[in-house]
Amino acid sequence: MIADSPPAIVLPVQVAEAVKPAPQLQGPPAGPQTPPPPPPAAPQAGWRTRLKDSGINLTFSYVSESAASISGGRDQGAAYTQQLLASAVVDTGKAFGLAGGKIIATIIHRKGQDLTATRIGNLFEVQELFGGGQDLRPAELSYEQQLNGGRTALKIGLYHTGDDFATLPSGCQFQNFAFCPRPTTLFYNSGFSGFPIPRWGVRARQDIGHGLSISVAAFEVNSIRAQTGNGWQLAPRFDSVVLPVELGWKSGQGAGQLPGLVRVGGLIDTTDKPDVYADANGDSYALSGLAPATRHERWSAWAMAEKMIVRFGPGERGLSLFGTMTLSDRATARVPLFLSGGFVARGLWDNRPRDNFGLGLVYARVNPRIADRQRDQQLLGQDVDPQRWEASGEIFYGWQATRALLLRPNLQYIHRVGATSRYPDAVVAGMTIKLIL
Repeated sequence: MIADSPPAIVLPVQVAEAVKPAPQLQGPPAGPQTPPPPPPAAPQAGWRTRLKDSGINLTFSYVSESAASISGGRDQGAAYTQQLLASAVVDTGKAFGLAGGKIIATIIHRKGQDLTATRIGNLFEVQELFGGGQDLRPAELSYEQQLNGGRTALKIGLYHTGDDFATLPSGCQFQNFAFCPRPTTLFYNSGFSGFPIPRWGVRARQDIGHGLSISVAAFEVNSIRAQTGNGWQLAPRFDSVVLPVELGWKSGQGAGQLPGLVRVGGLIDTTDKPDVYADANGDSYALSGLAPATRHERWSAWAMAEKMIVRFGPGERGLSLFGTMTLSDRATARVPLFLSGGFVARGLWDNRPRDNFGLGLVYARVNPRIADRQRDQQLLGQDVDPQRWEASGEIFYGWQATRALLLRPNLQYIHRVGATSRYPDAVVAGMTIKLIL
């Protein structure tokens, strides 16, 4: 362009309007290519939870007790015994609409060896789990009904005297049979029954206020069912009965209080039993050669208590003391005087709230009339040591490894093994394993 040239004339030109694209059908706003997943469903309850919600609570467990005689007793050695259990507890309120009712059905299988019988020779088994028939058997089939807002309770069926009488909460923390869970002398001296040897019976319990309650019952004796292989002989035999009665008192049941329990009771057993010393003339049957006199009934009585004295935390966490005494008639009883006591500490440490440890001591006095008979047997040249008394102790620690698994090592000491001085004092190491599902 030349700078001095006149400006060019620009004529307006009409510009054609830009061509618009044809309109297109529009759908809904575009979303993600994959639709979002539905909200997560609530977790499905397991079959046991569904049964529990309908009123049926199932329990399965394995328990073993091992023991080794380290020194003393008749001999040294080891033994193992175990129990498998399956149990159903039915809340009849949830299951059938019958409020306040409960059905219990339990079956167990036991198998093992008894170190007391095979190696030691003391009075009370160092493995409380042994016994009760080494086989598969029903352990309970019972029905309980609560009335009057729970103040009255009636129970009937095939179960154990010791479920309701002469038992303390701390008892079965120990492996020695003298403690767990009720005084063994009641088994020795009468037809009193404990797990897993059930008897047909009926029991009534009445709360009478201020923490007091009274219980009365009647059970068959039927020692045949205790024998191995006879656990399924369920027909009742009421040719003789055990009639227990007990007064109980619970204290300190409020929040933050120190709970306590006292039980005082007794029983009459109508079973015919031989006198431990005398014949029908009142003389020593060992010397006269006559049969022992027959006694048509026998009795036992007990007093026991447990009290928390220090609290470590909520629930059962605390230090509790316990003590027991039993007396039985001298005509038929093997051990007419029995004393036990000790302590159990639960949840001492905050990081181990379910662990526990304890110490228990036992004194058992053999019937002096048995010792008199044994001295008469010595006069006849028999190799018999008069029995007087035996004392033993146990210390344990229970480690709750998981919610279901408990490991409880223990150490037992037995003085005057078998209530004589023939054998040296015994030291026994034990281990209890419990798996509860």
